[in-house]
Amino acid sequence: MDLYMSGYGAVARAFVELLHTKTTKIESNYHFKPVLKGIFVKQGLVFCPDGFDYAELLALGQGSMAVLAYAKKYNLAVSQQFQLKGDVLIEATSTSPNSGEPGYRYMKAALQQGLDIVAVSKGALVHHFDEIMELSKQLGRRVKFSGATAAALPALDTGMYSLAGSTIKRFEGVLNGTTSYILDEMHQNELTVEQALKKAQEAGIAEKDPSLDIGGYDSANKVLLLANQFFQARASISDVSIEGIATVSLTDVHHAKQENKKIVLLASASDENGQITMAVKPTKIAFSHPLAHLAPKEKGICFFTEEMGRIAVTGGASSPLGAASAALKDVIHLSDTH
Repeated sequence: MDLYMSGYGAVARAFVELLHTKTTKIESNYHFKPVLKGIFVKQGLVFCPDGFDYAELLALGQGSMAVLAYAKKYNLAVSQQFQLKGDVLIEATSTSPNSGEPGYRYMKAALQQGLDIVAVSKGALVHHFDEIMELSKQLGRRVKFSGATAAALPALDTGMYSLAGSTIKRFEGVLNGTTSYILDEMHQNELTVEQALKKAQEAGIAEKDPSLDIGGYDSANKVLLLANQFFQARASISDVSIEGIATVSLTDVHHAKQENKKIVLLASASDENGQITMAVKPTKIAFSHPLAHLAPKEKGICFFTEEMGRIAVTGGASSPLGAASAALKDVIHLSDTH
């Protein structure tokens, strides 16, 4: 299976690490060989006809400069004009949350040139979900995006495959590892939001600019994608009620403890007779709730179905390797019909 990849940040590099260490196992267990033939960076497409040497690429670091250094070493062209000939694009660029670019451009071009998509970045799907899904349907291609909804946590797969045939009425989840870590520190160690955030940044868990996480927007993007898939919601990010954790105080935490509860940043969506409601907000949940016992950085999701009752899945620590593993899983699933 010939692969292309857009972007070469931490997740994309972790994906290459997985290809480097697992290709032989993939060939043995799944009967196909994934070969990375091209990488998009902002300067253009670096195409390697025989496939990248993973060890050589990994030795050069990450980011555009690593890919360009590889191109220079092996005399490969960097082209703004390209014709993709392959099977799957792994979309892992740093995509604008306001426009979905450049991921949208890469995904659209790949679909039009006959490739399936594995999306890790969220922006393009958040802003162009209906268009991308309709285009893929028209062209007979497939789009998988489990890495964009909760990385290592199989939230999307559980709803689509494990609950196939059942009626999902509602789901609620802790979908952001950074805020999970911060709220756990507040609960366990009596830290303020600011103190817990600083600790998370020092540990490399939180970004230098944590506004998307702290403000609830990362969780909102994820719950939107899940609702659009499970409920065929055709919704936009403006339809999600969003409240982050910046205003959660230690007093709030103490009150929750007195009630034998814990505060989590809960992302939820429900379908009541076709009326879709989506929200992200700090919420007190009882300790009997499956989401009250997540380890720091872990995520979780609960589905409420008519036929099966409540189904909960938890775990999946936040990391580039977790997101890359979700992308590899999607590639393996796509291989079933190649």
